[in-house]
Amino acid sequence: MASFFVDANTIISALRYVGNESRLLEYARRFLERQPGLSPARRGRAMSTVARRIVVLPDPARTELAAARGQVPDPRDLAVVVGFQQSGCDFLVTGDRELRKAVPRALTTRQALRRIEEELRAGGRPPDGG
Repeated sequence: MASFFVDANTIISALRYVGNESRLLEYARRFLERQPGLSPARRGRAMSTVARRIVVLPDPARTELAAARGQVPDPRDLAVVVGFQQSGCDFLVTGDRELRKAVPRALTTRQALRRIEEELRAGGRPPDGG
């Protein structure tokens, strides 16, 4: 299954507003609740696995930020780009239109949700073409 680096602004939006951002954060819980025959204990272990996959990265060093200059138009986005590159994730999820233009593997929250749903329908395997 694909991995997603979620821009902190997207997470903040998820906590504050109802929309695709909050859907993204709640997706794993809702998916697990709908699984027939999944005991509460197994559901708890599965949610624990999801929680372990959430990683908070330290702020990038100044040298790393300096090396990334020019990759994005807004220097305030350098930490996001460096974090994404260091994370090894497949996709960056962000609401920032300019950042999505600058990062080839960047998705909107809606696009990330669609991809997750496609992978789940395909049995947890990435859909064709990516």
